[in-house]
Amino acid sequence: MSESGPRVIMAFDFGLKNIGIAIGQEITRTASTFYSLKATEGKPKWAELDRIIIDWKPGLFVVGDPFNMDGTRSKIQDLSDRFSDSLNKRYDIELKKLDERLTSREAKERLESLPIGTKDSSNKHSISAQIILEDWFRSNI
Repeated sequence: MSESGPRVIMAFDFGLKNIGIAIGQEITRTASTFYSLKATEGKPKWAELDRIIIDWKPGLFVVGDPFNMDGTRSKIQDLSDRFSDSLNKRYDIELKKLDERLTSREAKERLESLPIGTKDSSNKHSISAQIILEDWFRSNI
């Protein structure tokens, strides 16, 4: 927890067409899927994200870092890094990155258990963001 008390934590799963968002907080160390922002080539609709940030007042961002399975940099990592830099500059909120290998696979497995009609790419990104945040909580006990 931060020195000023428990924080709302917002996690992001970066994608070129959708950016998943999950919300959690430090008291219960739980994460919930929240939303998926439409994006154009990895650029979100900033005004929409501005409203979400104003409403939730997060104290920390956690952004998935999309390494290849062998630990090398992925092709999408440069765009993800630009997104992280833009988040940090725009909102001046502490930002941590977390290796997100295997989150897409786990998100796909979780999606398979959902009702028909909820299995689109935007839901996969919001579930991936939830997994990123759950992983962050586990690694920051």
